[in-house]
Amino acid sequence: MPNVTQTTADIFIDEKWSPELNRAVELDLVIAALFADWSSKMSGSGDLFHLPARHHLTANTKSAGTDATPEAITETQQNFTVSTHQVTAQTIEDFAEVMSKYNIRNEFTMDSAYALARAMEVACAALLDDNTAQTVGVLTAELTDDNFIRSWQYIRDSAGKPPFKGVVSPAAWGGMLKVEKFTQQLYNGDTKGAAVHDAQIGKVYQATFYASQLTVGTAPNSSGHMWAGEHFFKIIKRKPTPHAWYSPLATAWVVTMDQIYGVFERQEADEAAAVTTVARLHGCRLQSLK
Repeated sequence: MPNVTQTTADIFIDEKWSPELNRAVELDLVIAALFADWSSKMSGSGDLFHLPARHHLTANTKSAGTDATPEAITETQQNFTVSTHQVTAQTIEDFAEVMSKYNIRNEFTMDSAYALARAMEVACAALLDDNTAQTVGVLTAELTDDNFIRSWQYIRDSAGKPPFKGVVSPAAWGGMLKVEKFTQQLYNGDTKGAAVHDAQIGKVYQATFYASQLTVGTAPNSSGHMWAGEHFFKIIKRKPTPHAWYSPLATAWVVTMDQIYGVFERQEADEAAAVTTVARLHGCRLQSLK
């Protein structure tokens, strides 16, 4: 019987570590980038942003020899409070950093940036999903050409100005690839077959669409959204900013990254004269298979 076996020779057998880390999956983050950026409108100090609304006046017929009656004006405003402060934090001891073959601090710094970007993306998705007024489609069937036309109609009915923006789930995107109008050269002028080769879809009814795995917010009501330009917007008071300091007593680096922002839905006064209340007019929820 052999005296040298796998067990007895264990101390002589090499063990290898991968030169690269197996990093966690990162999703496509596109929604926050589609929100209009109003940060410059609120530069400097302050956490409350006021947006006054002006309604339309009424055109009245004037009789000869009479005075015109001044119209009473009672305007409203929207108030937006920038209050979301998010942070990531790690403590990395010297011993761990020195002994590791990986750049631990750099790895967690990169992941902090993704974590904060993902958090803003989720906030934007929740705002879309929970606050869009109109809905087309159903959660049990794929979106149709008629659904997109109706969505366009809802936004144009309320005088939403193109170009429009759109985001859908991968399942909804797959359904869009089945609609000939969105993929065939006869309709979209694409001579390179991008729909088939790269799963790309161009502009659809004045809206440029993007695919996202994070289209569902806190209430799972949708598979996507279509909206007019600045109907949804963000105010960023602090972009993701890294901070690091050394603790001699702990012999460790404390590494943090934080951001301060708010995401909002702009509401408009109706076109009808003398209507002073504001409402969600320029967005549409798209429902389909998930």
